Amino acid sequence: MTLIAVDRQGTRHLRNAAGSIDCKHFTARQPDHSTRGGGPMSAEHLWYQQEIAKQVGRRPHLRVTIEDYASNADLVIFNTETSRSIAVEIQRWDTDIAERTKHRLSLGHEVIWLITDSAQLSPDMQRQVFTTRGAFIRVRTFDKPYLALHPWELEPKERRAKPVMEVSGTTVGLNPLTGCLQARPMPLMQVLVEILDGKREWLFPGEAIFKGLSGAGRKGGAWARNIDYVNAHIRASKLDIPLVPETSRYGRTSTPIARPQSVPGDNVP
Repeated sequence: MTLIAVDRQGTRHLRNAAGSIDCKHFTARQPDHSTRGGGPMSAEHLWYQQEIAKQVGRRPHLRVTIEDYASNADLVIFNTETSRSIAVEIQRWDTDIAERTKHRLSLGHEVIWLITDSAQLSPDMQRQVFTTRGAFIRVRTFDKPYLALHPWELEPKERRAKPVMEVSGTTVGLNPLTGCLQARPMPLMQVLVEILDGKREWLFPGEAIFKGLSGAGRKGGAWARNIDYVNAHIRASKLDIPLVPETSRYGRTSTPIARPQSVPGDNVP
């Protein structure tokens, strides 16, 4: 085994040279490899990886692989009922999200980038979070939802048995007052399960149905449920069309989102 010195954001460590025996997260890739990453995991990163795998393991129809070598993702989760998979990345440093996402998509995985509280991102990296399948993640308390927890800093016996991992920034739901899709924090496992069930998909920026109470639009993309997407367009059409009920195929397992044909009153670009 050959080790090479690496300097990552001022932290020096050793990792395997390219072509040497696989050491999973620490294995080096060729400099031009689209999945190149690596580096030592922080306690925060490791906690998220293990906790996500633990909660996925409670669902019999889901399978999880930690440190998947083919995709170089932190986790790959597979739904045995829908044959859908998602590559999950926990990130706190700048990286080329677009290029690394492209590689994972080429393997047939959906991709989600989870940006931690401790992340120190450049303006360009923050833009990528909102344009390339990202979301911000934190752990919250049960009684004070706006207070963040840091269980990786606690002794195991002091940690909650089932913490709530919450994602925000790009997770959206239908606002019944405006009829538009608006950002709201959601439990991570709910979002992951809905993606793997085919209920929630990534919408790219530019949708007219992203508007707040002020009427301002949304510049970034979002993780939206298919049923909310369809109902937002029905509301935007101003036509006398009933909303799609939760009991429909959109509310259960549905096909990937397709942009609907334009209708009167719909100014989607």
